[in-house]
Parts: sequence; C-alpha cells; structure tokens
Amino acid sequence: MSVAFSLPIPASGYTRTFTAETDCLSTNELRVCGRMQDHRFTLEHHWTVRTPEYEVVTADASQIEGDPQAFDPTLCERYPAIAGVRVGRGFTKRVTEALGNLPGLQEHLFLAIEMARAAQQVYQFPPGFEDQFVAISATPTAQARMAWLKDRSYMPELANSCFTYRDEAEAAFSQSEVRCSFGGNLTRPQPGDQRVFWREKRLTIKPLENGFACESAMQDRIHDIQIGFEIMSDGTIANASSRGLRLPYHGLCEGAQLRTLGLNGQRVTAAYVKQFAGQVGGASGCTHLFDLSMDCLRLFKITEH
Repeated sequence: MSVAFSLPIPASGYTRTFTAETDCLSTNELRVCGRMQDHRFTLEHHWTVRTPEYEVVTADASQIEGDPQAFDPTLCERYPAIAGVRVGRGFTKRVTEALGNLPGLQEHLFLAIEMARAAQQVYQFPPGFEDQFVAISATPTAQARMAWLKDRSYMPELANSCFTYRDEAEAAFSQSEVRCSFGGNLTRPQPGDQRVFWREKRLTIKPLENGFACESAMQDRIHDIQIGFEIMSDGTIANASSRGLRLPYHGLCEGAQLRTLGLNGQRVTAAYVKQFAGQVGGASGCTHLFDLSMDCLRLFKITEH
C-alpha cells in the first residue's frame, strides 16, 4: 500500500477554501453563490435553485484565476447546461456529462458538490406544513424535538442518514437536554432576505517526513466542526480527532464525534469511501465529518501493491 498526494504540493502545504452564500428569491427559489480556490485556481458558481426539489434552474460559472491549459475555460461556457439537475443521486454523473472530460473538470465538480451541499441547508416549508407539528412545551428541548421532526418530514432522506437523525435518537429528547443552534429563518426565509445561509470551509494538507497531516474544517450558520488526521505513506492513520463547537442539536450530535478516534491505527485502502463511511459516517456517525474526510482523501492516490 502506498499513498501519495495527487497534486504538486507547495513546501508550506496545500490549502483549499470554499465560501458560499444563499439568498431567498421567492417562496420556492433560492440563489446560491459559491467560490473555491487554491494556489492554482479561483472558480465561482452561481445557481438559482427551486425548492423543495432542490433543482438547479439556472447555473453559470466563471474562472477568476487559473492557467487555461490546466483549467479549460470551455468548462465555464458549458456550465449552464447543468440546469435541470437535482441535488441527490445521479448529481455527479449529470454534471460530469454536461461539462465533459476537459482539464479542470475535477475542480468544477468539487465546487458543484459543495454548492449542492450548501443549497440543501435552507428549507422553504410550504404553507400549512408546520401546522402538523406542535411542541409539547416551550422548553428548548421540546422546541428542538419539533425542529428535528420537521427536518425528517421535509427531507425524508435524512431519516437514519446519521447519528442525529436515527429513529432511535428521538428518545434522547425525553432523556436529556437538547438545544437547536439554528433559527427560524433557515426554514422560513422571506423573499428578498439575503445571506440566510453562509458557509466557509478550509482544507489543509501538510507534508510530513513519512506522510501527510490533513485538516478539514467547516463553519456556517449551523456548524463549526473540524476533523484532522495523519496519513502515513503506507496508508496508516494516526492522530485522528474531531471537534464540534457548534452543532445543529447540542446534546445529541456530540455522540457522532466520539467515533473519530476509531480511525487511529486503520490502514486506508482503495475502498476508503466505504471504510470511512463505516467509521465516521453512516447512521452511527456524522455526514459532515464524512464529507470533510472525503474532501481530503479524494486528493490522494492510493495504490495497493
């Protein structure tokens, strides 16, 4: 087994950032604007998204920086063709087919995936939707339980997608104190509201004597989380840790953070997606910690000898 970084890496290390903002255009449309950059490129994507389908109605892209030989400007010209794609299964394939296998495709695809993740953080509940949910009291825990039920009802795919949204997690609301970290305008934005959601991500990879130190962090209106680990040249993981300073449901989400330590001593294989899904993702883990891990690992070449 050998692990190597797939890009030329500066002596000081590699850094990639992503920022996004979401505005409310109407009762069922959002505007999402995102920017991604590293030392080689700066790309921007702009979407209009229809909810609750999370369908991209219009899309455009611009290349602010980047060598045209490494980041083909034709990708920006083709980008409007992704209109009609829905966030969810088949998204990556549809975007790839629309853009074509040109230099810079991977970076545009990385940015489109981040756009999709950010778009789904704002809900636009239809009229009457909330009438079916009544908090049993005015306590923060009762309010959090009601928000949790709305989440799973509005977006059914959340059910059993992570530790917090497991069926069994509902019992936690009667056993301990749980608090929401987000306010109502994430689910009830008014037309004309700007920056109803924002997100900032920072990924850093630094060379070590016999491997790499990886850190991937995300801050937004709901989260302030980070995961870090070292990956040795033979694929062994060490010093894995994570933290969650701001979480959607305090008193509940913390449970998923405890699984990160289980990465230590594991040896990454070519099937690392399944490997990390089983440890930090899935119904026992955290979708965001899994995504942050994948953002790092997709930049490596992992070869089994």
